[in-house]
Amino acid sequence: MSQELLFLLFMVFEGAFLIGLYQLYLVPRVISPAVVEHWLNEIESGRINLPHVLESYTAELVGNFDALLFGFTDGDGKKVRGRIQKFYEGAAGKAAQVMTGDPAGLAPHMLKEIAAQPWYVQAIAQKVLGPALERAGAASEEPAVATYSPGLARK
Repeated sequence: MSQELLFLLFMVFEGAFLIGLYQLYLVPRVISPAVVEHWLNEIESGRINLPHVLESYTAELVGNFDALLFGFTDGDGKKVRGRIQKFYEGAAGKAAQVMTGDPAGLAPHMLKEIAAQPWYVQAIAQKVLGPALERAGAASEEPAVATYSPGLARK
């Protein structure tokens, strides 16, 4: 074998050995107990109020999620709309334009509005609005007229 190949094999085995040593021995037997002991000492000494930390984290997370979806008021007092608000306000505006007599119909405008949104909004909208858009496209056709012929059918 060439020296380059032997060196490469040595490096692969050494890397596998070090990763195995780290994952199988150092983390579970040395690092994890030391970290747990450190944080337990911090919490027991009163320097960290864990319930307060978790409560503030949860409140911050809920606030950021709410601002993302439903909007927020920035520092200047200006209302910034969230993604859900932008989507539904845009969809309602397009529906109002369609209701005023636009001959293109509802479905093309809804699809144009959805195309400007992020991919995850498009995926949700296609699932939610898919059957509605199909019905809206079919609504421009004349409805079928039902007929009734009393009595027995004759051949």
